[in-house]
Amino acid sequence: MDPILVLIVALVLLVALIATEVPVAFSLLTSGAVGLVLLRDAGYAFNTVANTPYSATAVFTLTLIPMFVIMGMLVVQAGIATDVYGFAARTFARMPGGLGLATVAACAGFAAVTGSSAATVATIGRISITEMRRHGYSASFAAGIVGAAGTLGILIPPSVVLIVYGTLSGESVGQLLIAGIVPGVLSAVLYGVLVMYRQRVEVSPSFVFEGEGVESSADVSGGQGWAAVAKIAVLFSIVVGGIYSGVFTATESGAVAAFAALVLLVWTAWRRPDMSVWGRVRDAIHETTAVTSMIFMLLIGGGVFTFFMASGGYARDFATWIVDLPVSGIAVVIFFLLMMIPLGMVLDGLSIMLITVPLMHPVVVELGYDGVWFAILVVKMIELGLITPPVGINVYVVAGASPDLTVEDAFKGVLWFGAVDAMTIAVLFAFPALVTYLPGLIG
Repeated sequence: MDPILVLIVALVLLVALIATEVPVAFSLLTSGAVGLVLLRDAGYAFNTVANTPYSATAVFTLTLIPMFVIMGMLVVQAGIATDVYGFAARTFARMPGGLGLATVAACAGFAAVTGSSAATVATIGRISITEMRRHGYSASFAAGIVGAAGTLGILIPPSVVLIVYGTLSGESVGQLLIAGIVPGVLSAVLYGVLVMYRQRVEVSPSFVFEGEGVESSADVSGGQGWAAVAKIAVLFSIVVGGIYSGVFTATESGAVAAFAALVLLVWTAWRRPDMSVWGRVRDAIHETTAVTSMIFMLLIGGGVFTFFMASGGYARDFATWIVDLPVSGIAVVIFFLLMMIPLGMVLDGLSIMLITVPLMHPVVVELGYDGVWFAILVVKMIELGLITPPVGINVYVVAGASPDLTVEDAFKGVLWFGAVDAMTIAVLFAFPALVTYLPGLIG
C-alpha cells in the first residue's frame, strides 16, 4: 500500500479511537500496529508490539517518574498541604486578594514536591475553595485560581512531564528540570498580580472581603506552618540543589528525595498519634502504582506509534519538508506552539507530547533553536491546554473538588488566567534567556 495512504489510514484510525473514548495509550498502540501491518506485514507489527513494552520503558532516566510520584504521594499523606495553605493564608492575610494569593503560593509550593498538576489541583482545591467562598469569593473566581495555579505542577521541578519530554527528545532531564524554575516562578507571580487586580477592580460585591484567612479553618499556628514550609524546602533543595550543585544526578535526586519524603511522613505520624503511618504509606504506594502504570502505558502506546512513524520515514520526511519551507524558522516555531491549542482541547498533556515531540523537536533543533527553550514553551502551551475547553482536565478536577461547583463556573473562572498564560508564553518566547540561563550554568 502507498505509504501516504497508510499514514492517512493510521491517523484516521487514531482520531476515531480517541473520539470513541478508547484510552489514548491503546489508541496509539492500535493505530501504530495497524500502520505497521499495512507498511510491512503482521509478523513485523507483532514483533514491534512485543518488544516495545521493554524498549520504551527500560530507560534508566524513567526511574525518576515513580520516585517523584511517590514523593508527592507521601507528602499528600503527611498532610503537609493543609499546613502550607494555612501558613500562606496567614502570610498574605492583609494583602488584597489574600486568600487567592495564598492559594497560588500553596499551589506553587505543593507543585515543588509533587510534579503533578492534577494532584496539586485536587489537594489544594479541597482545602482552599471552601475557604475562599466562605470569605466572599465567587465560585468561578475561586475555581479559576485553583485550576490555573495547579498547572504549575507540570512546570516547577520535579515535573513528570519534563521527564517524559526529556526521554522523548534526548534533552538533558536535569537541564529541563532546572529550566522550569524561572518560568514557574514568573507564572505564579503573574497569577498573583491578576488575583490582586481582580479583587481591587471587580465591581461585583462578591469580590469584596476583609481580614481573609486570619480566622479561617485552614489556619494553623505559625510554628506548624513554618515546619511545613521547611519540609517542602528540604525536598525541593534535594531535587534542585542536588542537580544544580552536581552532588546528585537527576535520577539520584529523585531517589534521595523520595526517601526523605518517607522520613518526613514517619516523623509527622510519630508526632500525631491519630495518624497511621503504615496505612498512609500503603495508600501512597497504591496511588503511585496507579499513576506510574498509566504513564508507562502511554509510553508503550506512544512508542509503537513513533516506531510506525519512523519505519515509514514520515518523521524524516516531515522534518525535511518543514526545514525546506520558504518561511522563517521563527514562523515554524510559532506554528508548532499554536498547534498545541487545538490538541489541548481534546488530549491530555502526556498524549500531546507522545504524538508531537518526536516530530517537532528535531525540526526546531535543526532550525538552530535551543531545545530546552522550546521544551519549556511546549509545556507552557500544555498548561494552557489543561484549562482549555472542552477537555480542560484541571477544570474538571477542580469542579470535582467542590460538590456545588459546576464545570461551567470553573471554565468561566479560568478564562482570565488563560490570558495570563498567553502573556507568560509571549515573554518567554521574546526573552529565551529567562529559560536557558540557569540550565546553562550546569552545562
